[in-house]
Formats: sequence, structure tokens, C-alpha cells
Amino acid sequence: MMQTLPIAFSGCAGHVTLPEAAARGWTGIVVCRSWGFDELCTRKFLRCLADAMAAKGFPVLRFDYPGTVDSLDLSKAEDLVSWTDAAMAACDTLKAAADCRKVVVFGLGLGALIAERVARRRDDVAGLILAAPIASGRRFLRETGLRAKVILEGLGLPADALPSSEISIAGLTLSRGIADDLRTTSIDTTPLQSPLPCLIAARAAAPSDSQLAERFGSSGLPVTVLPFDGYEKLMEDPTASVVPQDLIERIAEWCSATFPQEGTIERASPSPRPERRLAGDGFTEEGIVFRAEAPLMGILCRPISSDPAAYDDRVAVFLNSGYDHHGGWARCWVNTARALARLGIPSLLFAFSSIGDSPARAGEPQQVLYTEGPIRDISDALDYLDAACPGSYMLIGRCSGAYSAFHAGHRDTRVTALALINQLRLIWDPEESLIDVARMGPRPVAEYKRRLTDPKTFKRLIAGEISIRGVLRGLSIHVVSRLSHALAPAFPKMTKYGRFRAECHRIFRDLDRRQVAMNFLCSDRDESLEQLALYFGKDRVGLGKFQHARVDILPDADHNITPLPAQRGMQQWLCDLVTRTPQA
Repeated sequence: MMQTLPIAFSGCAGHVTLPEAAARGWTGIVVCRSWGFDELCTRKFLRCLADAMAAKGFPVLRFDYPGTVDSLDLSKAEDLVSWTDAAMAACDTLKAAADCRKVVVFGLGLGALIAERVARRRDDVAGLILAAPIASGRRFLRETGLRAKVILEGLGLPADALPSSEISIAGLTLSRGIADDLRTTSIDTTPLQSPLPCLIAARAAAPSDSQLAERFGSSGLPVTVLPFDGYEKLMEDPTASVVPQDLIERIAEWCSATFPQEGTIERASPSPRPERRLAGDGFTEEGIVFRAEAPLMGILCRPISSDPAAYDDRVAVFLNSGYDHHGGWARCWVNTARALARLGIPSLLFAFSSIGDSPARAGEPQQVLYTEGPIRDISDALDYLDAACPGSYMLIGRCSGAYSAFHAGHRDTRVTALALINQLRLIWDPEESLIDVARMGPRPVAEYKRRLTDPKTFKRLIAGEISIRGVLRGLSIHVVSRLSHALAPAFPKMTKYGRFRAECHRIFRDLDRRQVAMNFLCSDRDESLEQLALYFGKDRVGLGKFQHARVDILPDADHNITPLPAQRGMQQWLCDLVTRTPQA
């Protein structure tokens, strides 16, 4: 039976996907990720790729570089040498964990630079796969800067929200050592010691991909080029990202044809269970997998003490925001979990089904946001914690994660506190389109009024860069919703909004009766404030009757909490909140 297990090595965290023992060959695949926003968009893609490769008999290891997602931060700044060393260690780790003899190195985006370096340093590399390869580090830095500004504009943030002296995108800052190395680095296309088979998934909009393939071919490598169809949709946004399944299947077929398993041999004994625990500054982290059907992948972060009696009784549970993976936007959940561990408080970070590292549950829809699926996943996570790290549970979520926390906390009496950050919907309207919500963005009507009076917006409308029909449709949705909610108290049974209001107030009453702390944190211009006003009146005066509900405002922050000062403010708010919440 194919299985995916968490793995830890050389300060890095990752996952190894093993084929059925009888089908496992002697060649494995090591996956070198991209970085930043691209990494956030492609985590599910690489999980699907690993599954497809394992189905063909290839063990696969994918990992996080030092200083990214679940891996430890280095005591000194990371550089390309440290990332390359991590990939080298990943090759050794996969060979030991899966009893492989050879490895194929796969590099996506910036990971292509690392993959090519590994191929030159090892004599056990059987092949090289480069997908949307970054051929020039300097060009990558320039394009990252331009893309970062586009993302900031989409988030409603000014360009000066970026740290001027750093390479930063989506709240993540590239290590200065990595950035400095990239300025003088490009993929080396001189001949390798042996003519390794090479596959390049080339973007149609990036001629440099095909040019790289030509240079490799001229150096003597047998090169196959596949079109990277669907690249733009994959990289658009973590929530809108579409996994290019056809490309995955074609890469798996190429591997199967190029590296035949030569008659798989069943191992005399099963491979040992891989190490899955890392120890950092004041915390330990263990990669976990729980639930037999459609396993959920996560990280259990605990204080450094090995004595369970030293653990705090409170346990924080971090939930996905949209389709961001378990590490969170700008790595916020990882950073906060480690900060809590230093205060003596354990936590669980995990990915809902069909998000990030967790596979889909059979029969579930592809679109899982605002459905019953995540709520059931939370219940299963608490079942796991009851055995592994019992305590009183605080659910922490942003946006759709806050929605899931709110409803799971209402249904599950094991939950004693909620931290709900920028919650766009308290009650989900099944007739509402998630696409429309995403198109309008998480900003209140006042923000759109301000933008419509901005001369820059007028110029973009004239240039055809903004759809007038789309803007008017989005605004009409806002207006109709506000009017309907305003009439709901007088006519509670006449419209669905009256029923939504009654359901929302019932949930608040039930949570308040159970003395569940309901803590809301809203960015100062976020639509979550408007959502609370719809249900509880201007200035949220109706919340006053609930003893255990409170609202705090985070200044100078967007919906995703992107600027570094806002990230720090949210982390401090969460640490203060958890530590002052009474223990069970």
C-alpha cells in the first residue's frame, strides 16, 4: 500500500512517499521546491506529483529548505550552499529510507538551480527534471520584485509596505545570503560528467525555458521538452490555483519510460520508520499523520522539555486560511507555534483534506472551503490530540479558517476558546459564489468607494484593465446583503438573511453559555468588521450582551496580515490571548 510519512533530517522537514513494497524500484526522486509565493501556490501540486510518481514505483522525498516552512532556521543566514547541502542530504535520506540506489532530482522554479547543482556534485544521480526553471538568479530577483508589487496592490497595500532593502514577496523575506548568491548565479549548462536524461517542463510565455533546453542539448544531454500547460493558473493565487494534472501524468510517464524499474525486488525487511522530529530554539516539532482514511498531515509543536508534565494544559490548533498550506501566509502559523512553545504551550498545525500536504477524502468536492469537510477534519484533529497531547483546545483561524473554527467550536465541547482573525463570513450562504467573494476581495464597501474615486482607478477602467460589469456586480452584492441584513431584525422570517441572523445569534448564545472565549481580531479596513456590523449593528454594539466575546483591531494591516509589523502584532495578540486563557 502506498503511504506518505513525515521525515526529518539535517534540520529539514519533509515527506517521503513510498510505493507498495512489491512495486518499489531502485530509483527514487528528490523534489527541490521553489520559494515564497510560488512555494505557497505549488505545495499541493508537488504532493500530487509525488503520489503519481509513487504509483509508478518511484519513492519520492519532498522537503523544505532551511529557514522555510517547517524546517529550522540556521544560526547564520541561509545561502545557496546551505540549500544545496540540504538537497544533498535529502538524496542520502531518501536512499536510506527507501533503499534506493539512484536518484532523479526534480527542481521547480528556483529549485531548478538547486537541482542542477546537486546533479553536478553526485555520481548517483540518474536524471534531472526542471519545471519552469529559473535559469538566471538576477532575473528571478527582478521578477520577484515586480510580482511582489502586483500582489501588494491586490491586497490593498501601498508599495512602501515592502522592506526596501530586502527581497520580499507575500510577507516572506528571502535570506540576504540567498539573495546575494542569486545575483551572480545561473544554471550551468556546460557538459556534465555523464549525459544524464533531462526533462524540461517549459512555459510558453518564458522563452528562456526552451533556450535552456537547447543549451543542455548542445552540451550532450538527451533532453525532452514538455509544455508546462496551466502554469499561469497554478501560480495565480493559492486559493485559485489549479493543479495541472495532465502535466503530472506526462512527467510520471516520462520517468517510467526513462528509468525502468528493471524488475522490482521485494526488500528482505521493511524500511525503518523515518525520523520525524526536529529540535529548535525552545521547541520540538514532530511531523505527524493521523486518520486512516484520507490521512491528515501536520506538525505537533511542543516545548523543548521531554517531560510531558512540563507542558501547559492549553493546546493551540492552527487552521488553514483559504488554500494556504498549514504553515500559513508569510509562515505566520509556524512562527507563532514556535513562539507559543517557548512560553510552554504546545500546538498542532495541520492541513485540511485536499489542501497542501493532505490528500483529498474520497467523495469530497474539490472546493472544500466553507463546507462540512474542514469541520469534520477539526474533530478528527481533536481526537488525535486527545491521545497525543490532551488539554483544553483553542482553535485559531483566519478568513475561511476562522469560519471553520467558529462552527467546529460550537459543535465540539472540547473547544474552550476561539481566535478568529479577519472572519469574512459568520454564516455561509449556500447560494453565494466563492468566486464572487474572491473577486470582490476582503475589503468593506467604503474601501471600494474610495478606490472608485481614485484617478488611477479611472485610468485603469478606461484602459480596460478593470471590468466595469464585474465591479458593479460585486458592489450590488454588497448593497443587497447590507439592506437585507438591515431589515432582518424587523422581518426575521421573511428572508434568508433573517434566518442567518437567528442562526448566528443562537451560536453566540450557545458558546457564551459554555463560557467559550470568542476573540475576534480584525484588520482596521477589513470586511470582517462589516460582517460583524451586519449581525450586531453599528460599532458592533450587539456583541455587548455576550460576556465572552471581544473584538480587537489590528492597525495598518491587510486581510492576509502581510506587513512585518502587522505579523508581529498578530503573533503578540495570539501569544497574549493563549497565555491569559484559563487552563482546564
